[in-house]
Amino acid sequence: MEDYPDEAAGGRTQLLPRIDWNIRFFGAHKQTVPAGWSMAKESHHAFEILIVLDGTQHTWIENEAFILAKEDILLIPPGFEHTNSCNSSAAMTYFCAHFDIDEPALRMQILKNCDWVYAPANPYHDKLKECLLSWIGILEDEAVSFTQAKLRAQVVLFELLGVLVEIQPLPAGTGTHQSMTTAKYAKEIAEAIKRAFKTSMIPENEGYTVHIQPIIASLGISPNYGLEVFQKIYHMSPRKYLSGLKLQEAKILLQQPKLSLDEIAGRLGYNNLSHFSRQFKRWTGMNPSEFRKAD
Repeated sequence: MEDYPDEAAGGRTQLLPRIDWNIRFFGAHKQTVPAGWSMAKESHHAFEILIVLDGTQHTWIENEAFILAKEDILLIPPGFEHTNSCNSSAAMTYFCAHFDIDEPALRMQILKNCDWVYAPANPYHDKLKECLLSWIGILEDEAVSFTQAKLRAQVVLFELLGVLVEIQPLPAGTGTHQSMTTAKYAKEIAEAIKRAFKTSMIPENEGYTVHIQPIIASLGISPNYGLEVFQKIYHMSPRKYLSGLKLQEAKILLQQPKLSLDEIAGRLGYNNLSHFSRQFKRWTGMNPSEFRKAD
């Protein structure tokens, strides 16, 4: 908020910022698809947000795979190629919507600081879910008029944008540059961890261990400072972020019946199956065999 001294009147004037944005909301729909359903690869000029309401979904984004369970939320940035498929043995139900905003600073903030997947354990999941359920409520309200639906949908969109800004707010004034630098370093660390993890997954590199502090140091960042900025931006430690990557990969590998559990454990860097099984149960509440049967 802007605050100006008013010398002539001996007081001050407070002004809310002007709003001159073009906001689009489109393509919102709820759909139930059968087992085996898949969509062709596509990309959009706008953001896409999706929640799995029942079943599981397999998503590829820029050659990265994700398994989305019930209530998981997916946020796909503009221009990213992706494809979705039903990963359940039965039908899957989901809701998705597309939105765009022509405010460059806000778009950049969302692109830089927001994750792709928000599981129920994420501190921002419930707020995002509330917005999506509000859209579904409008969709299912038979008494609402077309004009009312448009206005209510736009109100929800502003609430959603508020949550996305809250995920990593930028302070005004002199702190803005510092926050953007912090976000940049955290993003570099995350991408370096992803690259190292992918390297460890190459069969000939089995046994390769991903060490967080050397990765941060290789970027020319002090390990202690790197841990601090990563926690600030991602609201978790780099090690927990790496665990999330391992969990996603474990779920994908467990969908492949030809792979034995021992082989999966080895690919993920575990010395033995029992160690992998204990860790997987801490992540999901079930052991790998139970997860494989439940799919």
